[in-house]
Amino acid sequence: MSTNPEYYSILSLPKSSSDADIKRAYRKLAMQWHPDKHAADKKAEAETKFQLIAEAYDVLSDAAKRAVYDQYGYEGLRDGVPDEAGNQAGYQYGNNGQDIFSSFFGTSNPFADFGFGDATPFASKLKKAGPIKPEPIVKELACTLEELFNGCIKKLKVTRQRFQSPEGDLKEESKVLTVTIKPGWKKGTKITFPCEGDEGPNQVPADVVFVLAESPHPRLAREGSALVFTATISLADALTDSVVQVPTLDGRTLSLPCPEVVFPGYEKRVKGEGMPVSKRAGEKGDLVIRFNIQFPNFLDEKQKKSIRSTLAGTEKAGTDSVAVEPGTEEAKAE
Repeated sequence: MSTNPEYYSILSLPKSSSDADIKRAYRKLAMQWHPDKHAADKKAEAETKFQLIAEAYDVLSDAAKRAVYDQYGYEGLRDGVPDEAGNQAGYQYGNNGQDIFSSFFGTSNPFADFGFGDATPFASKLKKAGPIKPEPIVKELACTLEELFNGCIKKLKVTRQRFQSPEGDLKEESKVLTVTIKPGWKKGTKITFPCEGDEGPNQVPADVVFVLAESPHPRLAREGSALVFTATISLADALTDSVVQVPTLDGRTLSLPCPEVVFPGYEKRVKGEGMPVSKRAGEKGDLVIRFNIQFPNFLDEKQKKSIRSTLAGTEKAGTDSVAVEPGTEEAKAE
């Protein structure tokens, strides 16, 4: 097969061709170049052209494959274009020209009436099992929370076995693969590089798949599109007021006032200060502040009386107020 096939040229079609044009071209050329119609000295050429014609039809008759090929060319089709989830599955032709031919014409041997039977050498060759493709080679790709927040480019070197020539021996070689991490990608996102693994006899090279992993962050945790910060405050600050300093993943520090009473289980939310949402450009989740309240280990009698007196007065003053069910308060970053 050609290393960079021109599918429209193979079918002698302009890029604007309709689906009907593609079918007519394939019908004509597949019948013309089917190896069973050619003498022994022309079979090798016919086999090559027959498979190229089938590959061109396989791509151009599929709307999704054709769209990728038209926009990104053969390399984009082969290597794959990452979708919103980061998946990057490419196209690999399986040398299945006879299967495509049979599906199109409804028979594996339309030449039987002309004396060309299933026992011909090429027909037998096409029915043999093709090269096997091993299971993908899966590698973990660790990213910091900052890298998943801001996006980054990772260059990863892989080592694999490759033939140095069609008849040569296998030799170990290295290749650098480039992964573009989009802001907001989640752990578990898979990036696939088709056929970048080991070669072998009668074997299609395996795909190499990188799976994103998230390294722990010392101050922030991720929950979906939300970022969670746990602030440690004293009981006095929880009952009176405090200002919480929250670091962000883009180098800023947010100063968030908490004039309300902070009780166990209480949290504040700041809209738009969480992780980017990869499927919706420009949108971010929330920043969630949770509280770890430090209670004193011991209070003397004087402190107890003072607190009891203060709280008793507060409770009495609040008997005429409307009760508010505890919940989550939203705040804006200053």
